[in-house]
Amino acid sequence: MKLFARGVQPWHVVCCSVGMLYAAALARGVSFGQAQWAGGPERDIANDLQIPFLPLHPPLGPTFLDTEACLCRREPNPAATEEKAGSLLWRCSGNQTVIDLDFTTGKWFKPINNDEKDTLQVLRLPMNDGSNPPLREQPLRWDPESSSLVPGTDGLGVWDQACTGENRTGFSTSYYRAVEQRDRNEAPVDAAPCWRPGAVPLRLQDVNDWKTRGCLPGFQCQNNTVNSLPQFCPPFAECQMARLGYHPCAIDGTNIGMGPFEPIICQAGKYCPPGGKATFVCPAGHYCQPGAATPTPCAVGSLCPEGSSYERYFIPLGVLIALDILIIIGIIILRFRSRLSSSAQVHQSSVSKKPESAVVGLARAVTRRKYKKISPEHDVDHEMSAVGSPPPPGRGDVWAGFQEALVMPAQSYRNPDGIMSPQGEDLEKSLPPQIRAFIDSMRKATDASEIGLGFGYSQLAFQPKGSNRPILQDITGSIRSGTLTAVMGGSGAGKSTFVNVLMGKIEYTHGKVEVNGVPGKLERYKKLIGYVPQDDIVLPELTVKENIMHSARIRLPRTWTSQEIENHVAAVIDCLELSHVRDSLVGSVGKPVISGGQRKRVSIGMELAAAPMAIFLDEPTSGLDATAASSIMRTLKAIARLGISVIAIIHQPRMEIFEMLDDLILLANGQQLYEGPESGVQPFFEKFGYIFPKHANFGDVVTDIITGNGRAYKKSGDISKDALIANWVACRKEVQSPVVPTIEVSRPGSPESGSSTAGDDDNGRATTRVSVAGPVSPFSGSFASAKSKLRLSSASVLAVGTSFSASKAPLGRLLKQRGASRFKQFTLCVSRAFLQQYRHLSIFWFEVGLATLAGFLLGLAENAKNGVLFMGLYHQPYEILSTASDFKSAPEMALLTAIAIGLVSAAPGVRVFSEEMLLHRREAEAGHSRLAYFLAKSVSILPRMTMACMHFTVPLWLLSTPIMGWALGFVANLFYFYCIFGLASVVSMLVKREDAPLFATMLALIVGILSGAAPPLSSVRNWKMEWLWRMSPGVWLAEIYFGQLVTPLGYLYDIDSAAFMTGFRLDGLWKNMGILVAIGTIYRILAFIGLVWGTKMRI
Repeated sequence: MKLFARGVQPWHVVCCSVGMLYAAALARGVSFGQAQWAGGPERDIANDLQIPFLPLHPPLGPTFLDTEACLCRREPNPAATEEKAGSLLWRCSGNQTVIDLDFTTGKWFKPINNDEKDTLQVLRLPMNDGSNPPLREQPLRWDPESSSLVPGTDGLGVWDQACTGENRTGFSTSYYRAVEQRDRNEAPVDAAPCWRPGAVPLRLQDVNDWKTRGCLPGFQCQNNTVNSLPQFCPPFAECQMARLGYHPCAIDGTNIGMGPFEPIICQAGKYCPPGGKATFVCPAGHYCQPGAATPTPCAVGSLCPEGSSYERYFIPLGVLIALDILIIIGIIILRFRSRLSSSAQVHQSSVSKKPESAVVGLARAVTRRKYKKISPEHDVDHEMSAVGSPPPPGRGDVWAGFQEALVMPAQSYRNPDGIMSPQGEDLEKSLPPQIRAFIDSMRKATDASEIGLGFGYSQLAFQPKGSNRPILQDITGSIRSGTLTAVMGGSGAGKSTFVNVLMGKIEYTHGKVEVNGVPGKLERYKKLIGYVPQDDIVLPELTVKENIMHSARIRLPRTWTSQEIENHVAAVIDCLELSHVRDSLVGSVGKPVISGGQRKRVSIGMELAAAPMAIFLDEPTSGLDATAASSIMRTLKAIARLGISVIAIIHQPRMEIFEMLDDLILLANGQQLYEGPESGVQPFFEKFGYIFPKHANFGDVVTDIITGNGRAYKKSGDISKDALIANWVACRKEVQSPVVPTIEVSRPGSPESGSSTAGDDDNGRATTRVSVAGPVSPFSGSFASAKSKLRLSSASVLAVGTSFSASKAPLGRLLKQRGASRFKQFTLCVSRAFLQQYRHLSIFWFEVGLATLAGFLLGLAENAKNGVLFMGLYHQPYEILSTASDFKSAPEMALLTAIAIGLVSAAPGVRVFSEEMLLHRREAEAGHSRLAYFLAKSVSILPRMTMACMHFTVPLWLLSTPIMGWALGFVANLFYFYCIFGLASVVSMLVKREDAPLFATMLALIVGILSGAAPPLSSVRNWKMEWLWRMSPGVWLAEIYFGQLVTPLGYLYDIDSAAFMTGFRLDGLWKNMGILVAIGTIYRILAFIGLVWGTKMRI
């Protein structure tokens, strides 16, 4: 700020009248004129206001002020007498405010040259004559005892003791001008202690304090001595405005005081060493903030030219750019290698095939797909081929898949002891190689010849807690291993609950259940059971093979080698006819890459990869067209034919699918309507008066009947669900009688049925004698015989032909071997998570770009402060010189940082878990370790979080230039990122996926506001609410910022009062860091709890 016009000195605008100056001096106990010469009241000289430039009487001869503002003049030796005149000596006396009545005081010096013969001539010399200065090396003092001058300075007063006898030109010049002004009867403006007219100075330090502390660190006290102690002068209006605006008084960028003896804060870009007598430009490699007492070294690689007042961090910027370049180069290399590998595979596969046309070759090059070429004779649609029909001509084993098993006769080739007959061995050898490989893997995984699970249940019931009505009741029957069983019923019939009970997801409340004839908790078998949900829950970022491979590595026996797992997965992919898309991404429903039917096969393959002994499916045909649905069901039929138990919830199947089923379980109101072979459902209902129309879809007819809408098929009588339930109960009682009635089953011939028990009637329909009654309790003694009469002979191709209760695989030992260790699961999940992030690079770049933008904008907002983020009260007694206090900049920077990090990381933090909740639930139900998955996802996000933090912190520190070190700021920001990601994880467990990002962002904003900046933490403490603020990570981040931005300035400011006013602590840096880590960890513990029980807690 410019206070004075060019060419006008400050002392020219001081007091304008002698009366004003004298009145000001009298007010401080200073008097002028003859009254002082005549004596006056005794005063406290130590507290007198000092005005060293003010001449109290006209000087005689050479006179000057020395470096300690002592008045030095030529005076006669006090020991001289009238008889013998002595030479003129130099006498320097301090504290010139007091009229000198004792001419023996002061420090005496001999002149360099002896001029005692020219005494009168010396007194006639001008006052500024310096031809014969004092001999400063030999000071003298007056000794009252000897009445003479003796060497030494002992016994002198504190003011005289300080005298040096060395002329200080600046002081002397002001003194000479004041003498000249008094000679002209003008106000001695050059002697005025303040620049402002009429201003009265306020002394800041007394002589004792000055001798003890001197000039306070960070200030210039060039004119201050024992005889010119520091003073405060009322400022001009312009200076006052500057101080209120957080700036010191300055002229053309140079700090000034409001009087010659007012201490001046050291200039930005310069430093003032202890003592305050000198000012130096800040050297290169250092920076000096306003009030710097010593230069602060800059970090290696930072830009700090000479005269810097802040530090620019360029090493982190270089490291960040290098990292980004390395990441980009790595991505390019990986993609180049991927394309090179793809091209090699295409070339290798084309060597053994016919040369493709130019059009096909161009299409392959453009799409880059890894689909196998289909020859013209294969380019027909076989999806609608009849079940059991032979494979199309010219189509090799690679394309047959599981459906090749449908051409095999539906009978067992093992004797009751489990030994395979020669026909069975020949049959197994005739199977395609991929099916043989799959069977071998299943046998190895199950450690048994029978690879399916059988379920028996009696009086099964389930009633939820707090409910008056049971969902399931009186369910009795069994599911044979190696069969395709459909569970059908209307809405609310209890289908899902029944299936969940068998899978062990829900614990039944009444009844008894056996698995392979062994009673026990069903939950322990979840590693042997696969579940395919209605929706195709797969990871869209992974390929077909990667999805299936991950499931295999997690769930297969831990004793398997990597090669065995690879072979098993290859067999599953080939059998599911996914070989041509094995390396294609699955894609999402919104952005599909493969077809819906192929997605369903991938979902099934993820379960088959685990070598399950039973597979449960929830409406596997839902969302598929008729062709794809038929293809899926033929695959499931073939899987059951190989010995794996397949249980599917099906809603209104088409005729072709209905006839594929081996067994049916029909439910209504949580009770059975029918359980038995599919071929027996028509005669069962016809027995009770229902008529099935010719050429009708039996699946639709059955669905109408069991939902209570069967009036079209029964003209009279009760068609209600209760009546159907009663019919089944009555029929079940008949089965328990000694004679089991049988009837003729007539339905269209099944090409898959090669049994000798089937014959043809006159209408070309196959007839089979079967029992229409339901199964008896699996725990009754006649269960095996009744079961054999009740069911059609549709056992698996290579299954053991023994009864259900007789087959007891060593499941206990098998369960212990199943599944990888937790550590192995952790490493696999980490690898998968990194792969997902690699496939979503656009999201990664968006996140780091948003972090960079946030850091840049925040740094730009703080750039004008040039790194000065705190200004407090100077230490006493200089506090009156302070500018307006700025206690808020440091907490506000932390507040803005917390808000910015919250906005940047909240939504990405939600995506860590929210997008995979359904998949994780599916995997966890299959036996995956929740802890391994959670830790893997938490660890996998750390590099991404670190990169976002680095992109945020680098531009922020580069532009805001705080005195807090970059490394320390980066660590603090990283820990806060860690907290926000943890908080977002908690939100993702409790809030629906579509609402979680917004909710997490709002919560992160609230947490950031609770940082203690506004309202200040001190006010919160008065409200007795500090505990709430302390629960937020934002307040700990703000305390780190405040401590690191304020503590280094403790030499200059009263930082304890600042801490009291704001409520923050100044120490405990690493304690605060540790608390941030602890809060982030607590958030993750809560998130893990939500992951385990999140289904019930989700809102």
